[in-house]
Amino acid sequence: MTSGHWRPVSDKPDVHYVTQEGFPDGIIVLKSGDLALNDFIFRDGTIDFDMKPLAEDIPGIRFRQRDPQNGEEFYIRSLPDCRAENDCIQYSPVINGFLLWDVYPQYQTHAPVFADGWNHVCLVVSGKRMNVFVNDSIQPTLSVGELLGNTQAGGLELHGPAAFANLTVTPGKTDGLSPVPLPDSIGSSPGIVHDWALGPLTPLHYGSAPTYAERPQDPAAWKRLRSERFGILNLNRQFHASKEPSALTWVMTSIDSNQDQTKQISLGWLGQAWIFVNGALITSGKNFYYPDSERRFPDGRLSLQNGSFPIPLHRGHNEIVIALHDSIHDDVSSRTKYGWGLAMRYDDVRGLSVPR
Repeated sequence: MTSGHWRPVSDKPDVHYVTQEGFPDGIIVLKSGDLALNDFIFRDGTIDFDMKPLAEDIPGIRFRQRDPQNGEEFYIRSLPDCRAENDCIQYSPVINGFLLWDVYPQYQTHAPVFADGWNHVCLVVSGKRMNVFVNDSIQPTLSVGELLGNTQAGGLELHGPAAFANLTVTPGKTDGLSPVPLPDSIGSSPGIVHDWALGPLTPLHYGSAPTYAERPQDPAAWKRLRSERFGILNLNRQFHASKEPSALTWVMTSIDSNQDQTKQISLGWLGQAWIFVNGALITSGKNFYYPDSERRFPDGRLSLQNGSFPIPLHRGHNEIVIALHDSIHDDVSSRTKYGWGLAMRYDDVRGLSVPR
C-alpha cells in the first residue's frame, strides 16, 4: 500500500500513504477520489482488504475495470445506522459511465459494518457470480446471482473517502463458487415482457406530458432490445453518461389478446413514465429519488412493486408505448448518471400471447 504501486484516476485525489505500527504494508488514506493499482488485471479470484470509512459516503472498490466507464463496484454506505439498514452494502455494475445503484435493490443488504472503524471485506468472484463476506461472516453477507457489468476482466480501483490496508488478491481462488449465474425467478416468470423496441430520443417538455404524436415516427429508427435479469430493460447499455440535457426515451412493446379485456400490469421504472395503449394515454407516474416525496416503494429503486394499474386491450394486436424522463430528479437537470430503465409484467397472462 505504497505510492509506487498506485496511480490516481480522478482529478486531484486527496491521498496519503501512511506507515503505522501494526500495518507492515502501510495504509492508504484516501480522503477523496480514486486510485488504480498499477499493471494489474483481475478476472476471477479472491480480493481481501480492510477498509475504514472516513465520512458518511459510499467508499469501496471497483474490479474488472476496463476503462473509467465500465467495471464492477462494491461499496459501503458508511452511515451511522448502516448495520441496521437494508442498503448498508451494495454491488452495482458501472456501465457506460452510469452507476446502477437504483436499478438493483436485490443486490443491497444490511451488514455487520462499523461505520467509524476498520472492516474486513472479502470478495469471491467467479465468472458471473460473486459472494461478499464482511468482518466475521461465515456465510456470504451478500450473494450476487449474476454480475451485470460489460467486462470480464480489468483493473482494480479504490474509491474514497476511506482508509485501506492489507489488500491481498489471489487470482483463481474461488472456493468452489460456480461461474454460472443463478436462476432468475423474476425474469423467467410467465408475464414478464422481454421483447421491446427503443426509439430515438426526443426533447423533454418539462412540466407537461408528452403526446403520442411526439413518438419517433420512422419504424426503421426503432431498435429491437430484450430485457435482462429481473425482467429489466437496461437502457444504460444503449447510451453513455454525459452532461447532455435530459430527454425523453421511448420504448415500445406489443401484445396479442384473444378478446377485448382489461389486464393488470406491474411496472417498475425510474424517473417519470407515460404509458400509451393503442395510441391513448392510459396513466403516468413518477419515481424520483429527489425529492424524497416522489420516491416509490422500495426507496426509489426500480422494482415491479413501483406501480400497478389496469390497461384496456382489444381483440388482436395491441401496441404499448412508454415515454420515460431519464433522470432521478424531478427537474430539468442533465441526463442521469445512474440507473435508467424499466420492467413490466402482466399479472394474469390468460388470453394473452406474451412474446418470449
